[in-house]
Amino acid sequence: MYFSELASFSLSVDEEVAAFRTDASIWIAQGRWGAYLIETFLIPNPVMPLLAPAVFGAGCVVAYLLVMDAIDKHELSIAEYACFAIFCAFPTWFFIVEFYSNIAAVGIGMAASALAVWLIGEKNIPVASSRFLVAIAAGGYAISIYQSFAPAILVLGIAVCVLQARAGSERSLPKDLIRVGVMVTGSAIFYVVGNAIFKSFTSQRSEYFESLFQPGFLFQHPMVVTGRVLEALGGALGLDHGTYGVILWAVPLLVALGGWTLFKESPRTRLLLLAAALVCLFIPFGVHVLAAGIMPVRSLVGLPIAVWLFVYLAVTSSNARISIVSAILLGVVTFQIQVIQNYRQASSYLVDKHDTLLAAAIYDRLAATPGFDTKRSYALSVFGGLPFATNYPRPPSSTVGYSFFEWDGGNPWRITYYMKLLGYSNLNGPTDQQVDQTIVRLSTMPVWPVPGSLEIQGDIVLIRLGESPSYANQQALARAVH
Repeated sequence: MYFSELASFSLSVDEEVAAFRTDASIWIAQGRWGAYLIETFLIPNPVMPLLAPAVFGAGCVVAYLLVMDAIDKHELSIAEYACFAIFCAFPTWFFIVEFYSNIAAVGIGMAASALAVWLIGEKNIPVASSRFLVAIAAGGYAISIYQSFAPAILVLGIAVCVLQARAGSERSLPKDLIRVGVMVTGSAIFYVVGNAIFKSFTSQRSEYFESLFQPGFLFQHPMVVTGRVLEALGGALGLDHGTYGVILWAVPLLVALGGWTLFKESPRTRLLLLAAALVCLFIPFGVHVLAAGIMPVRSLVGLPIAVWLFVYLAVTSSNARISIVSAILLGVVTFQIQVIQNYRQASSYLVDKHDTLLAAAIYDRLAATPGFDTKRSYALSVFGGLPFATNYPRPPSSTVGYSFFEWDGGNPWRITYYMKLLGYSNLNGPTDQQVDQTIVRLSTMPVWPVPGSLEIQGDIVLIRLGESPSYANQQALARAVH
């Protein structure tokens, strides 16, 4: 499922900055102190090919084996192997996998999440036991890598309880669910305490992270938030083209078949089991409720687990007709997931070619400009962005298919970081004063690649990439007027 990721090295927006980062405390500012520890002591520069996605894959394998052991599946059948594709490659994962700077840590977090659930999986483990406390620490560390692991651990814990009960275990389902709830709560407390400790060592803040949470919006517009959450749920399950570029029409059928199987084959507490399973589909969207109904698709770490639960129930049904139909539908979904992944791979490949050639063309034009000195450093002042036109899907929640020369409407710092990665080392981002000094001239220049769209003023390189000014350009123009 991830061969294309293992065999290529396509940079995504944000990774041009991460590649030059020497201080990992940005993760602490975002409350992700676990990611800070990994980047500081294990993978100092995570923007690298092969290893980062391989660590993610290894984490998913460990997690899946722990889950299988928790439900007493010590020998895996074809059904377990087939369902693993949903567990580790449901397309919401692709929105995380596109970032080398995140993915290795997320794989470790996935393994830690499953370890927490596995540790409390045995019957009659006291809450105060050392095993339970280790489970809380493992869950808390997973949350410290990515806060979305909190709902994901809850979903995984409920899924294991449901599968244990479905297998006819003589355990008490309500007690098991309470045990999972206590473990997740303890993990959250562990995370909060660790977060407070790590944040006491830095004064950095993440405006983006803080802007996501708008709990007051829920009370002011509850129907709007509800509508957005349901829309996000439908999109994430692949019910429209907008999220992935492909409609995953077999997914709702598998969810329905899995739910029906659970209800018909459960020896007891059918309604409670079905209710618990259905709740798993909504838990990953809990953060959406606190964020005005809008969150990135990559935050839905728990959704692949929830979908896997229903698919696994359907494929392993004791009803031969249901299991055969489900196996066929699973094959369809797996193929569609590969279509989505290959669309993304094609888009990444083409935009990488576009950006590499554009960077070379800009530097060639710069080298031919009178007054250019290869031994001198220049600030790059940019007006507008140059969009990459492609017929492949470009999901709005993703950076795949988007050019470094168009993001943020043409961000000079991103562009110069990217060009530095390619070896054009004497270009830097501009100061506010340099932007203000050049903005009027930039607004009157022709648009790239027309002659005159690039020029040099002293130690500043001016280039107009697009017609429309970016937000930063608009602010500079407003300052110039006043």
